[in-house]
Amino acid sequence: MFREIAEIPAVVERQINELLPVYLEIGKMLVTRSGPIITCARGTSDQAAQYFKFLVESGTGRPVTSMPPSIASVYHSKLKLEDGVCLSISQSGGSPDLLALQNAAQEGGAIAVSVLNTIPSPMSVNSDYSLPLVAGKENAVAATKSFVASLVAVAAIYAGMKNDTSLIEALKILPDSLDKSLGMNWDAATDAFKNSQSLFVLGRGAGYAIAGEASLKLKETCQIHAESYSAAEVQHGPMVLARKKLAVLAFFPSGRGHESVLKSVEIFSRNGASVFTVGSDLGTASNLSSAPSPHFLLNEICQITSFYKFVEKLSCHMGLNPDKPPLLNKITETI
Repeated sequence: MFREIAEIPAVVERQINELLPVYLEIGKMLVTRSGPIITCARGTSDQAAQYFKFLVESGTGRPVTSMPPSIASVYHSKLKLEDGVCLSISQSGGSPDLLALQNAAQEGGAIAVSVLNTIPSPMSVNSDYSLPLVAGKENAVAATKSFVASLVAVAAIYAGMKNDTSLIEALKILPDSLDKSLGMNWDAATDAFKNSQSLFVLGRGAGYAIAGEASLKLKETCQIHAESYSAAEVQHGPMVLARKKLAVLAFFPSGRGHESVLKSVEIFSRNGASVFTVGSDLGTASNLSSAPSPHFLLNEICQITSFYKFVEKLSCHMGLNPDKPPLLNKITETI
């Protein structure tokens, strides 16, 4: 995991150099489809799909639905997706439930676009358009470099949909920011996370996607009970758990949504939780440094890269093996 995290800047540089025009063309093609847009993914890849959902919904107004694969694989529903799009994101491209949903989407009238780290694979063979991540072989159970590559791919697809030249230019220099992101030191959070009984990870907008990914990695690699919430949603019930022995990691967006994250952070801090923020230097919480992003929509890609370095180190500090967590396999096949 340590080695694969260190490869992230080089992976993204190769990805941009080799594939940026391809991603942009797919984005332009998606604009011509007038039907529904659904995403098909599990686990870490589903957090990348959540990022794509935020980009498209906030930037174009088109709804994007994360479709549960079981709708097709277990319940065998007939989907109505005439002139629609099914965007699948997967590392292996082989899970039967994802394949079932992709096939059902095509039968319902959608084109299938897949973003994959393994080509050829069953999903790439069945796709209308198959986009590689070129992240290289990933041996650690916890995906890191392939997730960042997935974020970059969907950001580039979105840039193509919008013909956003500023975002396109920012993607070209993103590797430098990711290299700086690996230099951030988050050791200040080590003891609080290690000793917490429970941990909340908060985000808003694009930050909600990486909050979900961070909570998953804390469970996978550190065996910490971590849950992710929208900074707004956490105020509708879960806030009652604000107390000592609760740790909070809050990812602040660089644009809109900042105030709602701030409000939640202040409530948790007042009630005794150990609060750590990323992207906002507050007097009521401990700030964890993040590298400057070349574009506000890429901010969270830099933040999650810094988090990966921290969580791998935290796992080792706790005497665990982040490469081989118990009960988990690198390739998970579900129905």
